[in-house]
Amino acid sequence: MTTPPSQDNYWETPGALHASEALTPSQCWALATTQSMGRLGFFREGLLEIFPVNYFVLDEHVYFRTRADGIIATSYLEHAAFQTDFADTTTQSGWTILANGPAIRVEDPDLLTTLWGKVAEEPWAPGLRDLFFALKPTHLRGRRLHTTH
Repeated sequence: MTTPPSQDNYWETPGALHASEALTPSQCWALATTQSMGRLGFFREGLLEIFPVNYFVLDEHVYFRTRADGIIATSYLEHAAFQTDFADTTTQSGWTILANGPAIRVEDPDLLTTLWGKVAEEPWAPGLRDLFFALKPTHLRGRRLHTTH
């Protein structure tokens, strides 16, 4: 067996040219407002489900719309997770945010009026998406990634 040609000093040290730093909650919220697509994770029938959702942030809550008869709305969302992120492949940098907490159906009429009046991206999924859910994180964390040179 022949030995492959020598690689540079960093070949055997994954991520040696990259750095990662924790984000504060306020940084997480600020970055989350810059995106409109994220992923909602939850358990259903013993399996982990992950669905893309269009969302927006208001008063440190993540809001998204879904169908009343859909999988999200008919699932147990007491222990949900929401993730959004951004990646720049040119600079090999970006960030990721993970929020854990219950996703609860919004039923307050005044809040619904506010939510319906908010300018937000229309859900990409087909069909009527007229049921709002709110995720108020019990845990919020994020990381910024970038190169060190």
